[in-house]
Amino acid sequence: MSQHHILKILFLIANIWLTPNLGFSQHVANAPEAFKALNSDPEVILINNKIKVPSESGHFQGVQFIEKKGTEKLLVSGSSLTKAYVLQINLKKRKTDKLITLMTDPYRHAGGIQVSEPYMIVGIEDNILKTTSKVCLYNYRNNALSKSRPNIIIEREGQSKQKTAGATGLLALDNHHLAVVANWDSRNWDFYQIDTEKGEHKFLYSFTAPIDWGSYQSINLIKDDSAIYAIGFHKKDAAGQADLILVSKLGSFEPIMEKIDSKTFNCMNGVDFNAAVGLQVDGEGKLVIWSTQGDPDRSIAVNKFIQK
Repeated sequence: MSQHHILKILFLIANIWLTPNLGFSQHVANAPEAFKALNSDPEVILINNKIKVPSESGHFQGVQFIEKKGTEKLLVSGSSLTKAYVLQINLKKRKTDKLITLMTDPYRHAGGIQVSEPYMIVGIEDNILKTTSKVCLYNYRNNALSKSRPNIIIEREGQSKQKTAGATGLLALDNHHLAVVANWDSRNWDFYQIDTEKGEHKFLYSFTAPIDWGSYQSINLIKDDSAIYAIGFHKKDAAGQADLILVSKLGSFEPIMEKIDSKTFNCMNGVDFNAAVGLQVDGEGKLVIWSTQGDPDRSIAVNKFIQK
């Protein structure tokens, strides 16, 4: 191999290591401090939408930030009468650029989502019978998401509302991913360990939420130097609310499940935490919350809440 080729390879490796991670580290220095520092007032972003998005008997459900081919985008999951979908938004151009049908009737309800590079997790359920759901991981980097071909599926079945999957979270750990799947109104949380290399998963733990916890529409996972946390999003008294929950210390999974803080957010332009909402950890290790209005329209309002 020539010296020129060796130098080119070393340059590419250096770029991989030195290029800032735009939203997928899922790690903050101190989660409780980062949560407290989130600004309660948003930046408002208006998105031009010319795509016919199905809206009958459904609404937007979850939102996540990604970077693809150097362009910042949002993925917005949604439900409707006939199909579960993801709407892709180009943040630079401030317009929608793609509608991806994930599944069709009876799996017409795609709930809250989370990206853990390079995967997006989403629960897709039958929201009429409420007895079955499919928790899907899509590698959006290799176009599995665009082609609606899940890399991993966790099949769930049970009594009405028991094994639905309205909110999902995914967190990359040292040698596996931790997933959380919440059922109808997030009354029960099921945790899974997922080996994305082998395409295998195993059930870890089921938790019944206290009666004073919210009916979270989205649940996302993060970690800091010592622990794993969940942030649950819902609407309370016409405002957005997020609850910070201590899930487990790092290392072996030993559930604590203690709500340690809550914060209210002043949503603007019709944005609703009962619709699509989700978190990002940016390239500086700061928390960002994204949320949208409930229903698709020609103009879609997005709120961006940034850590101070």
